[in-house]
Amino acid sequence: MEKDQLPKKISRRSFLSTTGKLTLGAAGILAGSAGLFYYGALQQRKGMEKSSAEIPENVVNLGEFDWFQTAQGVEKIDYEAVIRDAWATKPVKGFVYVTKDETGKLVVFSPVCTHLGCTINPSSETEKKSRPEMLFSCPCHGAQYDAKGNEIRLQLPPLDTYEPIIAGGSVYIDISAPIKRQRS
Repeated sequence: MEKDQLPKKISRRSFLSTTGKLTLGAAGILAGSAGLFYYGALQQRKGMEKSSAEIPENVVNLGEFDWFQTAQGVEKIDYEAVIRDAWATKPVKGFVYVTKDETGKLVVFSPVCTHLGCTINPSSETEKKSRPEMLFSCPCHGAQYDAKGNEIRLQLPPLDTYEPIIAGGSVYIDISAPIKRQRS
């Protein structure tokens, strides 16, 4: 055999040094990744504890569910909330109308007329005598809405609604997410 074909000899000191560095590097990578997984699990647990205890500011409490079950007709429910938009926070006061449909399910209506954005009112007794199906009327342009939020006189889209969230014995809505409906 020629001398060029023989493998290079490595000293014992060089072998142990290289092996030690590789071993320490692998141990460091494993320890670092295990630490990151542990940190991530702690942060997730903190987030879960916070989310179950805190309600977002755009979700408002309308009242006790039991009270709504016994309520008759249309109820005007006032609320206060804080809207966060990027870096700005804005306190908001408003109200919604809550009623029940024919099956007893809660229906939460936006008080904003879909014509020009005026605030609707519950129908007066004299309005109900002339049109028994009318539940709400708009004082600006005479739009009239029935118990399902549909406009009954003009060809307008129905009132926006909010999805009631029932949790912990209370009724909540997300005021930042009205459900826009189309005329059927």
